[in-house]
Amino acid sequence: MAKKNKKDTSADGAAPGREGIRLSGHPRARRQIRAAKGWGGLLAFLLVLKLSRGAALPWPDALLRGVLGGIAGYLTAWMIAVTVWRHLAIAELEQLRRRLVARMDAQTAAAEAKAADAEAARGAAARS
Repeated sequence: MAKKNKKDTSADGAAPGREGIRLSGHPRARRQIRAAKGWGGLLAFLLVLKLSRGAALPWPDALLRGVLGGIAGYLTAWMIAVTVWRHLAIAELEQLRRRLVARMDAQTAAAEAKAADAEAARGAAARS
């Protein structure tokens, strides 16, 4: 008898029961968050390294502080980028919802107009 894997995942790698919209599935968000993390870490590393060398610290200490600053910059940029993209994704969803509702309203109005025309045609045919 084969044992069932309790950590079964869906086709997209998500855990079962955790459906929904994720930024990891949004191609622009994923690409821009990755870029923000890279630039944030690099710029923080260079800034802290320059400040450390400006304070006359020896190279090993300056590099260590630069790496720690780079890690902090990486995490800060990641948090900011994810927060911004969460808001952008929600705004995109709201825009999509509004377009779909408007399209449904237009289709409903067109169907009602068509039904009213058909009813008028039947009434005219019945009078003749």
